[in-house]
Amino acid sequence: MDDLHRLREWTGYINTIINGYKKSRILFTALNADVFEFLEAEISAADLAAAAGWSERGAGMLLDGLLAMNLAEKHEGRYRNTPMARECLSIRGSAYQGNILRHNMSGWDAWETLEERVRTGTCAPRAESRTGEALRNFILGMSNIAQLSAREVLETMDLSGYTHLLDLGGGPGTYAITFLQAHPHMEATLFDQPEVVDIAREQVVNAGLDRRFNYIAGDCLSDSIGNGYDLVFISNLIHSFSDEENGTLVKKAYDALVPGGTLIIKDFIVENDRSGPPYSLIFALQMLVHTPGGNTYTYQDIQGWTDAAGFGPGKAASLTPQTRLWIADKPAAAHIV
Repeated sequence: MDDLHRLREWTGYINTIINGYKKSRILFTALNADVFEFLEAEISAADLAAAAGWSERGAGMLLDGLLAMNLAEKHEGRYRNTPMARECLSIRGSAYQGNILRHNMSGWDAWETLEERVRTGTCAPRAESRTGEALRNFILGMSNIAQLSAREVLETMDLSGYTHLLDLGGGPGTYAITFLQAHPHMEATLFDQPEVVDIAREQVVNAGLDRRFNYIAGDCLSDSIGNGYDLVFISNLIHSFSDEENGTLVKKAYDALVPGGTLIIKDFIVENDRSGPPYSLIFALQMLVHTPGGNTYTYQDIQGWTDAAGFGPGKAASLTPQTRLWIADKPAAAHIV
């Protein structure tokens, strides 16, 4: 029986992996059709079918699929959102994830190229290029994720002593917005590509913080990022770049900081022996199918960049099992590197 039980567990686990794409497709289909907005109130399969232009048979099956995934409740033949779906999948939810879901949906075809990417070890640069709605989904998807992560950073670190933040590759500005809301004496400069800065401006204005924000648009590897900052924050950016490019980026951050300033790198940092965390190891493959040289990096990798740039000894901190920080200070009496 022990052998049978073990084999049953193993085959069950393998089948969970095999069938993962089915749950993804159910969720994507529901999101695309605004099903979670309909489910804010109780609705029957027939009413959903009429509203969405679907067959009643198909609508009922999809709703039962959401029920199976704990994303819908069912009572006397009528369905509505579970609390989790209400908060995370309805646009009015406090932890809405719709934009990041649409971003992940757009990567469906890219993952079909995984075998070729493994064979060659890279992909064409255009694979990571985004414009229009795809870019907006990606940037606002980063906001979906960051709205919780930014609060976790504040719970982990005391930023009250800093006055001028550079949010480098800041995307929608969610981290900078959250930090400035917590620290009224702080101002921020957000650096990103021109079309991303336009999206960030919208978010900053909506937060009522436009008087405390500055912007620099450009390429973070080749253009000036400014100077005079006492805090540089780099979130979920290094995984898009090669080891050499990240060395360049960290040196630019060092040069932009005042003596005694701090660099914080937040990313899916992996253990030095690349034994985990599991999410971060799989995310490296996301970079393989989307970027020419991106990866997830170890603490040792990142320390190599900060040491070479001239930073003092760094230290690690964890926000979640997969999201981690590397923190390094520029010496107060900065030496020339």
